[in-house]
Amino acid sequence: MSDGLSRRDFLKELLAAAGVFGGTLGGGRIFAAPPGWRPQGKPNLTVGLVSDTHLRTARPWPDTFYRRALEYFRDAGADVVVHCGDMANYGEVEAIAHHLEVWREVFPGGKAPDGRKVELLAVAGNHDLEGQGLNAYVRKVYESPGFFAQHILSADLPGHWERIWGEPYKPVWHKEIKGYHFFGRNWKVDEMETARQIDELGPKLGLDEGNRPFFLVSHSRPLPPMRNAMRRYRRNALAFFGHCHFSATDWKTVYYDSGTFPRIQVPPCISPDWDIKFAKSAAPFNCVPEGKQAAGRCRQGFVMRVWDDMLAIERREFAEGGSLGADWVMPFGESAPHPFSVEALKEKIGAPAFPADARLQIGQVETADGAHAARLTIPPADANPASRVYAYDVEMACAKGGERLRKTVYAAGCNMGVGHETNGGVTVLEVPFAELPPGDTLAAAVWPKTSLGTAGKAIAARMKLERSEA
Repeated sequence: MSDGLSRRDFLKELLAAAGVFGGTLGGGRIFAAPPGWRPQGKPNLTVGLVSDTHLRTARPWPDTFYRRALEYFRDAGADVVVHCGDMANYGEVEAIAHHLEVWREVFPGGKAPDGRKVELLAVAGNHDLEGQGLNAYVRKVYESPGFFAQHILSADLPGHWERIWGEPYKPVWHKEIKGYHFFGRNWKVDEMETARQIDELGPKLGLDEGNRPFFLVSHSRPLPPMRNAMRRYRRNALAFFGHCHFSATDWKTVYYDSGTFPRIQVPPCISPDWDIKFAKSAAPFNCVPEGKQAAGRCRQGFVMRVWDDMLAIERREFAEGGSLGADWVMPFGESAPHPFSVEALKEKIGAPAFPADARLQIGQVETADGAHAARLTIPPADANPASRVYAYDVEMACAKGGERLRKTVYAAGCNMGVGHETNGGVTVLEVPFAELPPGDTLAAAVWPKTSLGTAGKAIAARMKLERSEA
């Protein structure tokens, strides 16, 4: 390490600082890296992870963000790229095959510019095999039975799969990359089949020894029966899945660990034509009740780097570029029995904070229908780089001691890379006068919060309202 500590000693210091040695904390084993910290030395394995590209047959192909993801993985030194499913939106063979075409353009001959071999691994998702239930669109476009069989993956899954990927279709596949093992399960396959194959191959592959991680890839999240069957691998199994379309900036909906093995949802890298669906919302992150997901414009993915004693996961955005926050780190081997809790994570990253000179602005605007609204302009709460703001709790009152209105809004650009936030990270919230409590003076306070719910100190402001007689 740069400070003269060995990595093992560094991990022990890190664990001790969180209160782990001398006791066991509940929760997961993955935590945020300290600000500015990076592991030293070349990793044993580098993996690019992407999911839910949902390509549709169109000319030109809407492959912008998938291509950018591959290019970033290439430049980051990836040895393998993993796609967690839903490559095609309507189950079309051409859309799935196009992923391989883009792959060959970015990695000619399956190699990076420095000559290293790079592999592409993929599992089929529900859209790949069901095409949105083979809905009316698919039935209309591919009305002829012969045309349908030729262009829809599920019509001839074994045949189409082998023609696209150059190898037979397997419900569950196993690949070894640089001594690390990957197991992939396709959609509609009994996930207990994965557990059975791991149990069968485990002794031969050394999975039972628990001294090296191995990876499970599927489109859906592993369910309790499979997790329980895999409990004895809890020290070295790590699952990746897609399907949910949640942003990687929301810890609570991306990372799961219930005492079996960690499971991480890979965020979507949705194609550009999905902008049409979400363009109707001028401020897609605002005025959304807490608990709902602002996933409309997620173009994200992961780079996982694996060393002898830990792995680190870099979260990345591919529309404008940039990191989505601190890398996640998972120690294993000797450190694996010592998990990190959410409370330890909260303490480590702290709370988001407004800069000392930040000011909340309140104004009065006229809406398109001639009514009036109060507009709150919230500056970015970026004073603590280790704790990225995810949302704001807003409280408004129009009379001292009177009724209060409360809202939770997403921070502008919370799905974007650091430094690339929408509107420079300035969040605008408009509240119609009809929603405001009675009174002629509006007082508002805003608290920044992380996706873990940790809240920082509020900023506040007030203004005189000019309400109409009506």
